[in-house]
Amino acid sequence: MRHDETGDLRFFAHLVASGSLTVCARNLQTSPATVSRRLARLESRLGSLLVVRNTRHFGLSENGRIYHERAVEILALIDSLEEEISSNTNIPRGTLGIGAPVELGRRLIAPFLATFSATHPDLLVNLALASEGFYDTSDSLDVVLRLGLPDSPDAVVTRLASTVRVLCASPEYLARHPPLVTPQDLATHHCLCLRRNKTMALLDRWVIGNDLQTEIITVEPRLSSTNAEIIHDWALSGEGIAYKLLCDVKHDLEQGRLMRIFPDLQGEKIDLHAVLPNRKYTQASVRAFLHSLKSHLRVAGFF
Repeated sequence: MRHDETGDLRFFAHLVASGSLTVCARNLQTSPATVSRRLARLESRLGSLLVVRNTRHFGLSENGRIYHERAVEILALIDSLEEEISSNTNIPRGTLGIGAPVELGRRLIAPFLATFSATHPDLLVNLALASEGFYDTSDSLDVVLRLGLPDSPDAVVTRLASTVRVLCASPEYLARHPPLVTPQDLATHHCLCLRRNKTMALLDRWVIGNDLQTEIITVEPRLSSTNAEIIHDWALSGEGIAYKLLCDVKHDLEQGRLMRIFPDLQGEKIDLHAVLPNRKYTQASVRAFLHSLKSHLRVAGFF
């Protein structure tokens, strides 16, 4: 028969603190007979009389005194250990590994992490950037940020926020080229296109519209790259029109380095997800990171 040794320690400490079986039973909301039977089982398991009891007196035998003293010491250690573990679970510390797409990571996550790290001095933060966000939690990372719904059947996936793609170009480019009146005019302009990193497939079909109507425009790129950062840099230097995530260009739009084209229209909506390992418990560092990040995203081109 399996015994609850820790439960017996707590029971006996409570019994001694109560001073009698009757008071102990009242405190435990049970009957004196039940308390008496449990004490008898404990004494039987230990093979020793612990309590000297009669109608007038409740006292401890020598072994009872020793058992009680050790019980109080052990329970104090257990309580201290549990408090320490609980504290460790709730306070971000140790190492936090984060994976993200390169442009999102460089322009938004990296500056955010500098502030986040300053408020969590016991946490070592590692940021890994991938060209298309293809890191997953098997890469020794605690959380991976992915644009679009990831194919991660063995992971926990949480949507954090959404953003949209927008058309934008530098003021210098727009001043040198004919004005755009309709989305079809993109065919006569220099467009900057992404390519898939491995297949080199050209992403030249740009979705643009509003709640009432959406169309797909096939553009002819003057320049293309597998790297979203290069597309961004080309747009800033006036090389053409880019189809960018609002979160990537929000600061440049606000500073006037880029201008939004067709501001009443927008491209496809893209969800940002957090991919976590399929664990029973989520680390305190991950919980704190995601909680702070969600607040930051609301002012960084997400909704």
